[in-house]
Amino acid sequence: MKLLILGSGGREHALAWKAAQSRLVQKLYCAPGSDAISAAAECVGLDPCDGVAVAGFCAEKGVDLVLVGPEAPLAAGTADILRKTGVRVFGPGKDAARLESSKAFAKDFMSRHGVPTARGRVFASAQEAAAALDAMRFPLVVKADGLASGKGVRVCQDRAEALDTIADFMKFKTLHAAGETVVIEECLSGPELSVLAFCDGKTYKLLPYSRDHKRLLDGDKGPNTGGMGAFAPVETSPALDRAIGAIFDQILRGLSADRLEYRGVLYAGFMLTDEGPKVLEFNCRFGDPETQALMPLLESDLAALALSCAEGRLSPSEIKIRPGACVCVTVASENYPRAPMTGRRISGLDDLRASEDLIVFHAGTALQSGEWITTGGRVLTVTAAGPDLPCARRRAYEAVSRISFDGMHFRRDIAGEALAIRQ
Repeated sequence: MKLLILGSGGREHALAWKAAQSRLVQKLYCAPGSDAISAAAECVGLDPCDGVAVAGFCAEKGVDLVLVGPEAPLAAGTADILRKTGVRVFGPGKDAARLESSKAFAKDFMSRHGVPTARGRVFASAQEAAAALDAMRFPLVVKADGLASGKGVRVCQDRAEALDTIADFMKFKTLHAAGETVVIEECLSGPELSVLAFCDGKTYKLLPYSRDHKRLLDGDKGPNTGGMGAFAPVETSPALDRAIGAIFDQILRGLSADRLEYRGVLYAGFMLTDEGPKVLEFNCRFGDPETQALMPLLESDLAALALSCAEGRLSPSEIKIRPGACVCVTVASENYPRAPMTGRRISGLDDLRASEDLIVFHAGTALQSGEWITTGGRVLTVTAAGPDLPCARRRAYEAVSRISFDGMHFRRDIAGEALAIRQ
């Protein structure tokens, strides 16, 4: 078949790398793609959020399946337009994607369907949000309602910090329209867990649990980012597995009750609290950087799985996972996530030989005169697999040590506290 992947980042590089291994794929496209992705797919200059243009390209080239990488095209309704033209799509429609594109919608969904989550309230006015702080306990969490590339969540230790955040989001519009409405909720504590599932509208199959490291600095300090690294699998107990499975059952029942057909990946970010696992947020697509840690562990054919979900015929037995573990470390630019410094020449990549157990996924790079340069905040995701977590971690950091560019930043503790998550 002919497969089109939408997106251009490190997640899409990982998806293209995996899809290119499929025996089903005769032709692989990526829109808009990147210089790095062009090694696996033909890159096409399309805006993924322009559903009409994407549908026209699919008709022209006879594309059989579209796999949507980032959240913006889902929120824009690209999947709906494609389905109306008869193209099979791995990714939910705009209505179901509100689980990610609107924190307020997700909070209401979880409340109505008994999905355990933090207690919280929704505010459309900065004045009302500020007044409500007097009756709330600190620390608390202020979340922008809309899509904010991982930068719309702030943990506030006191009233002054919460007021500053409300002003940033709602008055000064630092996140533009995404912060016009906010959710203020209790601050949960405990280890975090990323749980991704393939869904076909009726059933689902969980992938190995993973953990993202969202904070910029070691020890989970500094501002939130799009993700500084991840590892998989996370070891858990049978009791926790049953609890997470029961929550996903509730989510699928809720989607069915609300008549929201969901065909794609559903990602639930969990906090493992003393009261049990609670959902922090939903993503309606593969996570980034979790995908970079999961794809090397997926033994099954990604294209075949995506097609099964798109056609509503997923068989959980289709999904096979290779033994071992995988660790990925994000290499970022100077001054990320505020105003990343770009245009820096990257050295060392040519010395790293890609293999099944070591690959560097490109998130923000470009080729200029035969040399790789930085073009974004998150630049590379250095990914290594191994028979166990310590081995995978050692391989990943050995590879990172060979890469350099001016202002290069990365965390040194990715997967360093894995034992704390084994509950």
